Amino acid sequence: MNEKSHNPISLRSRRMISQALLQLMEEKPFHKISIKEITATAELVRKTFYRNFQTKEDVLKEYITELMKEAEQQFESLDALTPYAMANIYFKFWQKHRHFLKLLQQNDLFVIVLKQLDDYVPFINSRYKSDLIQEFDDTFIEYYNVFNTAGIWHMLEKWISRGTKETPEQLAQIYSDITLNNPNNKTLKK
Repeated sequence: MNEKSHNPISLRSRRMISQALLQLMEEKPFHKISIKEITATAELVRKTFYRNFQTKEDVLKEYITELMKEAEQQFESLDALTPYAMANIYFKFWQKHRHFLKLLQQNDLFVIVLKQLDDYVPFINSRYKSDLIQEFDDTFIEYYNVFNTAGIWHMLEKWISRGTKETPEQLAQIYSDITLNNPNNKTLKK
């Protein structure tokens, strides 16, 4: 898809479309929602939808990307970019959006989060971990990114499936222990 317009009218229309889709997902399954329903709920014409998106999935992709950008801003406040600190921000952020994640899961759309993370994690790693990964070749970095992406995504999915029983801090500790290869630390006691 072409680069999105940043003019205020286009931004407003895309937000209205996103909100309309999310509202409709509260009422019915994703696969039963039509573009016509989305535009009617958003009080826009179909042409506006297609000027901004190709599919309903594109609406969700953009919404998730915007959420990820919001989470990224919190990384900038960290003094130390440890696995624990970054995962703690990540899980605290998604805890606030767990209802949205549950909607995705109920509609078998959670994989869209993975696809967006696949695009976003390399940027995050190059921006915040460049000093740690600069000595490695491109092949290593590519596999490093997909390994981390899949792991953090599966943790998020499992957490949502389990009803977000664990705290973000507990999950951040688990992620940190896995990342730092510290299996002797017993994070969750039975």
